Amino acid sequence: MSKFILLLSFLLFSGWFNLSEGQIVNIDKRRTRNPDKGLQGEFNLGFNFIHTTSDQKQMNSRIKLQYNDDLNTYLFSSDLGFNQVGSERNVNNGGLMLKYNYWVPEKIIIAEGFLQYQYNRVKSLKHRYIVGGGPRFNIADGEKFSLFLVGYTIYLNELYEHTDFERRKSLVKFSSMGSFDWQMGDAAKLSHSTYYEPDYSDPADFRLWSETRFNVRISQKFNFGLFVKLEYDNLAPPEVDKLFYTVTNSFQWRF
Repeated sequence: MSKFILLLSFLLFSGWFNLSEGQIVNIDKRRTRNPDKGLQGEFNLGFNFIHTTSDQKQMNSRIKLQYNDDLNTYLFSSDLGFNQVGSERNVNNGGLMLKYNYWVPEKIIIAEGFLQYQYNRVKSLKHRYIVGGGPRFNIADGEKFSLFLVGYTIYLNELYEHTDFERRKSLVKFSSMGSFDWQMGDAAKLSHSTYYEPDYSDPADFRLWSETRFNVRISQKFNFGLFVKLEYDNLAPPEVDKLFYTVTNSFQWRF
């Protein structure tokens, strides 16, 4: 356990250093289903340099760690993305998150707590710090279908590049999430998560976040995947869209 704490401290420090140059990250989708005790994880790093009429630099990294013992689970995740075309940095965002789960007997109710840091240049977000926790209710946890609900109380501190933006910088909010995974058959799987996060004192200040994944095996050699992500901020900063969305699909043919 001492080795794990030392390793985690190092990663937290290095991740914080890199991110010093974003709503609650759905780290549950990065949770490994391997129940073995001890430390598990992965590290991904990519760097591209492209020269055409202008120079383009791309870099991304992800760290995922999970530590299990009899009743406790520690999850750590770090993401960093950077894309520069010429002198224009059109993508520069990242985040770091640490989550703790205490598995209550029979695993119907799980106590959770987490820390999170984010920044996002496109959304004019200089920083966002979040600390929070609450219960997680495992409504169903089978091999083919799982469903859980969470109700967090969070403290949030955020700073935007727009100095005249009147949104409160420090506030306490409620954050709820519902998530399910459905193995529809041997050939298809559907996953979905939705966050709703209102301000206790100002209902007009709320955010919505939704993510859906669908994968299907059409034939023995042909597969299709669809990913849809929506992010809505009802009080977005000036000149920043309230709605961000991503739709990606992929076809895979093996022979």
